[in-house]
Amino acid sequence: MKSLKAQLLSALVVMWMGLLLLAAWSAYSARENMMEERKDGLRRVVEAANGVVNSYVADVAAGKISKEEAQKSALERIAAMRYDGDNYVFIFDSRPVVLMLPSNKAMIGKNVADRKDSEGKAYYVEMMKVGQEKQQGFVQYMGRLPGTDDSNRTPKMSYVVHNQAWDWFIVTGVFLSDVQAQFRADVSRLLAILLVVGVVVSLMMLAIIRRITGSLGGEPAYAVDIATRIANGDLTVRVQTRAGDTRSLLYEMATMRERLAGVIKGIRQGTEAIDIGAHEIAAGNLDLSSRTEEQAGSLATTASNMDALTATVKQNADNARQAGQLANSASEIARRGGDVVGQVVQTMEGITESSRKISDIIGVIDGIAFQTNILALNAAVEAARAGEQGRGFAVVASEVRSLAQRSAQAAKEIKALIEDSVQRVGSGSDQVARAGETMGEVVSAVHRLTDIVSEISAASEEQRRGIEQVNLAVGEMDQVTQQNAALVEEAAAAAGSLEEQAQRLKAAVATFQVEGEEAIAPQTASVTVKAAPVAAKPALKSAAKPLVKPAAPLPPPSQAVASARSASAGRSSPANTDGDWETF
Repeated sequence: MKSLKAQLLSALVVMWMGLLLLAAWSAYSARENMMEERKDGLRRVVEAANGVVNSYVADVAAGKISKEEAQKSALERIAAMRYDGDNYVFIFDSRPVVLMLPSNKAMIGKNVADRKDSEGKAYYVEMMKVGQEKQQGFVQYMGRLPGTDDSNRTPKMSYVVHNQAWDWFIVTGVFLSDVQAQFRADVSRLLAILLVVGVVVSLMMLAIIRRITGSLGGEPAYAVDIATRIANGDLTVRVQTRAGDTRSLLYEMATMRERLAGVIKGIRQGTEAIDIGAHEIAAGNLDLSSRTEEQAGSLATTASNMDALTATVKQNADNARQAGQLANSASEIARRGGDVVGQVVQTMEGITESSRKISDIIGVIDGIAFQTNILALNAAVEAARAGEQGRGFAVVASEVRSLAQRSAQAAKEIKALIEDSVQRVGSGSDQVARAGETMGEVVSAVHRLTDIVSEISAASEEQRRGIEQVNLAVGEMDQVTQQNAALVEEAAAAAGSLEEQAQRLKAAVATFQVEGEEAIAPQTASVTVKAAPVAAKPALKSAAKPLVKPAAPLPPPSQAVASARSASAGRSSPANTDGDWETF
């Protein structure tokens, strides 16, 4: 991991790189702006010259002047145009032949197709190509400065417009040497500004680095490591500071470590003293608990007997409750049995009445079927006598006879159903008999329940008398052990509180390691284990009291302790003891 100084110096290097990039971008933007300004100037000049040509083209088209005179006048006017000092406009055609060149009139009328710059570019041909393809545009090439030979060429930018009416290429250009010079001047100026700003910022950064490292007294990682070790309780660490350093963070951390180590040593000594006092109090607590041990044993035995009696009473109560449920169930069964018997009787009566009516109806149907069969037979005989005229009537008689037979068959089926109903009536009679048996069982169950309830009542009475005797014994023992139990509770609470505070203090100090001492391991089982049985003994007394007076439960242990204190306030020695405990 890099040091703080290396990181800050890296940031300084990044700042220098950013300043260099900013300067380069600014110089490049300034150069591009100058180039755009030059292009706009060239464009305006050539467009003005082209406007002059177009005005003469319009005059020729209007017949105001001949084409030759118009071209001559246009060339003269454009040749006289100047801008930015001696800069001019020249014209050539598509042959390409120079029509007008103010700087070198000897070139007028000459073909310049083979004219090339120092890099071999035929710039007249290039300008003609741009004008023909795009109508207008820029061309850059190496141009010769006025008054110099061909060996002295510098970058030049020209703007060309093709006038299609007369097939003229109107051109003007400027040398870019001044742009380059201005660019170099801008770069020099930006570098100077960059150098001044960078030096100032660098000096400020170096001063800040020196101040930060001086305030810390060392590397931040080392300071974090020292702080972490101290926070974890290691006070044996040695903080390395610079010679003569009295104000840095590391110096203050070294001072804090030394003072904290002294405080921890003092706390450990106090903790040992508190621990000794807690053991002495625990010994007194054991002495008090021995005086109540016999009473507590008797109380425990009595409480066990009461628990057994309570279980018996509970069992009897459950039996009584079950008996009540059985009695209620038997009563409900008897009621339902009566209802069932009544319904069966009604059903039997309805079946009997229905069977009688059905028998009458079947008799009528059977008579009708018999009569119909006789009539059909007579009709068939009469039809046979009639011969051919009675054939249709014979068919009808045959159908009627068939219907009569079907009616007789239906009557037989109904008779079978009646027989089945008679069987069901017999089944109903059996149900009535079973219902009678059920009623007998219900009566027996009710008798058994009555006997059980009687037995439970007798047992409950006997148990009640036994519980009263046990409660009297518990009350006598409770009066004897009440005051001693209160003293034991107070002693146990005080000893437990004192030992708890001592152990907490030990645990808090145990995380620190001081020179010449080892970390203290917390001990929590020495006194607390001894005091635990004493604190639990009064609970047996409290558990027995609700059986004597169920309507008035005992107050919580805190209230019991308070009542014990008030009860013992009238006596001399216990009062002094209580006063000592409260003072503690």
